[in-house]
Amino acid sequence: MARHAFPLVNRIIAEHAGRESVETGELLFADVDRVYVQDGNSPTIARLYREHGLDSVFDPDRVAFVFDHSVLVPNRDMADRIGEAERFARNLGVRVYGRGAGISHLVAMEEGWFVPGDLVLGSDSHTCVGGARQSLALGMGATDIAAAMATGRTWLKVPETVWLRVSGTPHPALRPKDVLLEVLRRFGSETFLYRSVQWTGSWAESLSEDSAGSVASMGVEMGAKCVFLPPRPRSSEGLRSTEAGTDDLVYDLDVSELMPMVALPHSPSDTVPVDRLAGKRVDYVFIGTCTNGRLEDIAEAARVVRGREIDPTVHFVVTPGSRDTYLDAVAAGHVDTLVRAGALVTPPGCGACVGTQGSVPETGSTVLTTMNRNFKGRMGNGGADIYLSSPLVAASAALVGHFPDGEELRL
Repeated sequence: MARHAFPLVNRIIAEHAGRESVETGELLFADVDRVYVQDGNSPTIARLYREHGLDSVFDPDRVAFVFDHSVLVPNRDMADRIGEAERFARNLGVRVYGRGAGISHLVAMEEGWFVPGDLVLGSDSHTCVGGARQSLALGMGATDIAAAMATGRTWLKVPETVWLRVSGTPHPALRPKDVLLEVLRRFGSETFLYRSVQWTGSWAESLSEDSAGSVASMGVEMGAKCVFLPPRPRSSEGLRSTEAGTDDLVYDLDVSELMPMVALPHSPSDTVPVDRLAGKRVDYVFIGTCTNGRLEDIAEAARVVRGREIDPTVHFVVTPGSRDTYLDAVAAGHVDTLVRAGALVTPPGCGACVGTQGSVPETGSTVLTTMNRNFKGRMGNGGADIYLSSPLVAASAALVGHFPDGEELRL
């Protein structure tokens, strides 16, 4: 008899819909545990509230606003929009995390908003990072977020679940970002479109919490509705799922022979081994974002450049993902190391990723960054070529001024 696994997404949706079970493809309403909003679409949500005569939220303790996209506001129009959004949030009586607190998703991790088994909505596509803690974390647009803020409910379709089984002993230079880029290269986003992806296997189970967050954050680049990473091996918390059944859809990846990868402009799925680009000039290196702006990432960048100076022709920017990460990096000496090497360390937030503030790349320049996506114009200039990599590859490139070969990676 065929054995079937019970996917986490079905279990969580059923519990929040007041059902014993749910089936793939069902459309239904579900209660939400928490909603958070970022400043980019706060003005739109404020307008929706005005248009529909709304003035409250379902629970002020479970709704929050985080101002992360425009930390250093670049112009008057943006300043007016941010000011309006801040007044709207404070008038609702919800918790407001001002500019400099960090990226909403990292703040959510630090504040404990992603509880295993909870249903969390965020007004940003990378809310999927909550899957690192087995939370059903969904990014939604302004209208759905406004409705959830007011009612404490949302509607959704139960996605099909696929299992991504990753195993093997990784090369010392291999990082979670490389595995993500290989998954995108090998399977493409259509494979996982509107599906729940449950990562499993020895590699996924061995990840640190920072690494698991990096993997989960790129669920949207995979095309997934949601993703789930397994709990840390020695964790007493978290939801554990059965392994994939004999009739379940399973994709296997062995990382044993995989080497550091780079995504070419202008798609995260168009990836090649870094050696393919070795020697190509790099003008701008940016390390940060909700994918690689955690303490683990900043520590690696500092380790790579410690006691050395970056290539003087490289613009090297490092943006911690949150205030706590920034303070921890200062306490550990990482910020001092980076600045002495020639890096520009900015206040916490989304930074250059979103393109609404500095540091915007020059036309014709080659950018190597740890961001999650490299669509044309992503950093504010459609004339720049943006490549994606791990912090190890990016920091090594900042030192030598070009894409490094295997010997130039500082392990």
